[in-house]
Amino acid sequence: MKYLWLWLSLVGLLAGCSAPLKSDLPAEQVYRLAPVVAIAARRLPLTLYVPPLTATPALDSARISLIKPPSQQDFIAHSRWPDELPSYLHALILEGLARSEGFQAVSEQRLGRDASLKLLLRVTDFQAEYSADGKEEATIVVGITATLLTGKASHLLKQQHYEARQTHVALRTGSIVAAMNQALGEVMAALLTDLQRAL
Repeated sequence: MKYLWLWLSLVGLLAGCSAPLKSDLPAEQVYRLAPVVAIAARRLPLTLYVPPLTATPALDSARISLIKPPSQQDFIAHSRWPDELPSYLHALILEGLARSEGFQAVSEQRLGRDASLKLLLRVTDFQAEYSADGKEEATIVVGITATLLTGKASHLLKQQHYEARQTHVALRTGSIVAAMNQALGEVMAALLTDLQRAL
């Protein structure tokens, strides 16, 4: 009888363990960007090859980066991008440059051996920074370094760092993402203008 009671207790315990666990944590939110890109002033008869972006190690993640004073790296809880940030920004920039109609073609793959142009991009900043004076606001910083090459020999045409900031942003994830979207649009607009001028 003693063993029967032990066996029944064990069965009851296993049945309880097999019930689905309910988390009391908030569901993770996926945030997307949709930067506005203007139509280019002219359409260049050139193809633009944009290989995958690189990023500083702190940004090589799908998490939304947050910097707290003095220089503490953190992330916005329960929030992320649809993909790792370099891959996600690569797709957005490719799409934006293609929609600008500034080039004959824009591709993530080299179109033939003699692709006209090659654009290397490195993300150096893409974060919210808490105010150092304790105010309930953040500054958004988006920084991308662009290197434009041409020809088989990869001749350097231009190298430029682009940075945009949005200040006095409310400490809400929606507001932070909206400000990042605005800053990314500004960087992409400046990049497109410079690409057109360089050629």
